[in-house]
Amino acid sequence: MSTEIQASGRCLCGAVTIAINGTPVRMAQCHCRDCQRSSGTGHVSNAIFHASDVAVTGELKQFTVTTDSGNDYTRFFCPQCGGRIYGAHTGRPGMVIVHVGMLDDSAWFAPQMVLYTRSRPHWDITTPDVPNFETSPPVPRAPAK
Repeated sequence: MSTEIQASGRCLCGAVTIAINGTPVRMAQCHCRDCQRSSGTGHVSNAIFHASDVAVTGELKQFTVTTDSGNDYTRFFCPQCGGRIYGAHTGRPGMVIVHVGMLDDSAWFAPQMVLYTRSRPHWDITTPDVPNFETSPPVPRAPAK
């Protein structure tokens, strides 16, 4: 993808805001059980950006889990309303994994892959038109910025 995105968003209560000005490195839907539990639904839609392309204002809380790859994944959220803002993965240093559902306009989002289909609930239909992976594919190196 070569389209630069200019987007903004906020948590449910508005205490945390985000502004993005950059090109997504990857866009995916994730059906892992952690994403299901943290979102309360069948998947999370994520867009990965260079950290330098994302500005977040407001106080954040965080929660870290170890993924099946052995890397740590930290979810950042508003301490007041619990709204998810972004994530950071130790296997992707310098990258920010934005939860696109909290953006004001996410019409540009188009998943390039669907992850953890082995955990996808039968009622959560996602597109078969992109690569679907039973787990997570190897993490490619992000293009330098």
